[in-house]
Amino acid sequence: MQTALTLFGWFLWRLFPLVDSQSVHPFHVGVIEVNHNITEATLEIQCKLFTDDFEDALSKVYKRKADLIAPALHASMDTLVNQYLNAHLSMQVNGKLMSINYLGFEQEREAVYVYLEIENAPSLIERAIVTTNLLFDLYDDQVNLIHFSSRNTRKSVKLDYPASVAQMEF
Repeated sequence: MQTALTLFGWFLWRLFPLVDSQSVHPFHVGVIEVNHNITEATLEIQCKLFTDDFEDALSKVYKRKADLIAPALHASMDTLVNQYLNAHLSMQVNGKLMSINYLGFEQEREAVYVYLEIENAPSLIERAIVTTNLLFDLYDDQVNLIHFSSRNTRKSVKLDYPASVAQMEF
């Protein structure tokens, strides 16, 4: 199952460059990558979303125009992106709710990458629960793929709207 989800996620994500950023794409997908850095005792998190979808969600939720591309607006958009991710993503590790630190975002081609980090991560992760409803406030066909890597093991979960909880045992 994990291999099929990984291949599905790779296939969908490889399609991103084929989609013109000015056109409407036929699917709504986000990818959350979590990597356990044992040396630094951190969880490094990267969220990848279509730029136009993410701008639409930010505009809808915060009732103002969102522009994640314009360099002059980057600081004000940083605040919105941080608020949105804080409200739509949480994580428990070994039964403990973790504090997620927002590091920033960057826009590249048709995607936005949001970078987050959890400090003081345990050296041994036995169970992780990722709760996310990214872009659910915009699309009822949203798919979020969660990939979590710890100690040379990678677990993947596909969340189809309205499912919002991914549980992984290591």
